[in-house]
Amino acid sequence: MPLLQKEGRQIYWRTDGDPAKPKLLLLNSLGTEHGLWNPVMSALLESFHVLRMDKRGHGGSTNLTDTCSMADLADDALSVMDAAGWQRAHICGVSIGGMQAMWLGAYAPDRVDRLVLSNTSAAIPREVFAGRIEQVRAQGLDAMVDTILGRFFTSTFIAEGGPVFYSVRENLLRVDPVGYIACCAAIRDMELMDALASIKATSLVIVGEQDQSTPPIMGEAIASAIDGARVARLPYAHIPLSEVPREYARIVTDFLLEN
Repeated sequence: MPLLQKEGRQIYWRTDGDPAKPKLLLLNSLGTEHGLWNPVMSALLESFHVLRMDKRGHGGSTNLTDTCSMADLADDALSVMDAAGWQRAHICGVSIGGMQAMWLGAYAPDRVDRLVLSNTSAAIPREVFAGRIEQVRAQGLDAMVDTILGRFFTSTFIAEGGPVFYSVRENLLRVDPVGYIACCAAIRDMELMDALASIKATSLVIVGEQDQSTPPIMGEAIASAIDGARVARLPYAHIPLSEVPREYARIVTDFLLEN
């Protein structure tokens, strides 16, 4: 198990696939671990060497404090790239993973090839995640799990209750609440909108028409601020890669490999 020791914490990371293929770093959403990407992995591995990681307090990564910044989370991703021996990579991030990806595109452009910014936002009202933090402190994640999953997925996907849904649910319940709060603090304090104009990487923004967490207007604002960025629309919710993995992997692959 690859474990990076950093500042008294451990960060879990792994690579999969042929090292000779183009490099792709996947950054997952709040409340999930690297296995979120399992449904799309077989398709992505046909074209890419893939690096995944767990954020602070999620999956195999430990956490020390109840606060951190988006710069801290992005720096964790850079540390994992260094540990894997990767100088540059395409980056695909969903939700908070997309926020990390935007930070890297703006402030570490020499490490980034192309960007896929999925179901994410560069600006969320501060009170939203300030309230989320207080709710987790008061009630814990167990009391919130169904509300969170109701934002992640469409009602049809939840009603079907397939193995992918239950895997995401079980992993959410295993998240360290303090690590979850720390990542919420990073979103609460995020200020990325003004930095988007400096992103030069060719970028694709994926939006979900039923996304309650980061509605399409938020993705459209990102695409408008990044020169030449395009938008791909899906009729799903906040985590479309779980619901339509083949379609999602095709969109990502076609964009990253086009000339």
